[in-house]
Amino acid sequence: MPELRPTFPQGDARNTIVDAALTVFAAKGFHGAATRQIALTAGVSQPLLLHHFRSKEALWHVVGEQITADFMAFMTDAVDVNLPPEDAITTMLRAYLNFWKERPLSFRFNLWRRLDGLQEERLSRSETMTRPVVALMQSAQASGFIRSDLPPGLAAIMGGAMVQFWLDSQLEIRAALAVTGDEGLSDEDIIEHIVRLLRTPS
Repeated sequence: MPELRPTFPQGDARNTIVDAALTVFAAKGFHGAATRQIALTAGVSQPLLLHHFRSKEALWHVVGEQITADFMAFMTDAVDVNLPPEDAITTMLRAYLNFWKERPLSFRFNLWRRLDGLQEERLSRSETMTRPVVALMQSAQASGFIRSDLPPGLAAIMGGAMVQFWLDSQLEIRAALAVTGDEGLSDEDIIEHIVRLLRTPS
């Protein structure tokens, strides 16, 4: 089943091309991918692909925009900003983890965005995805729940970075935890640890 919600009307060949582009970009990044490989993966001719999408750059933008749209819709549905700060922050981090864990190709695409993606698309994505999280951190700081010695933007990035490292570096994490016999940590354990690091010390 495709990870992305359909970008175009149902039955439109462009949806198949976008799904194939995500698969190839996730495996090879922007610079390693080729429109010919994307066309082969989609089962269409390269001329047809280029008829719908004028370039690899255009395809990268469409895939990135759809991931961002899916992310924003998922987080909006999952997080009630009117919850008490502790519940809102915990729910937000849990939803963030679940979104990327359930979408491994989108997660890899997002990693490639930072490694060799197009800077303009990367900046646009970052501003769209980060702004509401920073606002939530600001609100939680104002209530006294999140520690005040961290800029809210840094608190948001730290929380997201720890979730992402948990998802993409299991080998390193498990090796470090094994030193003290703490290998059995779950996703929920990690969320609780991150919240404890970000919250105001009692």
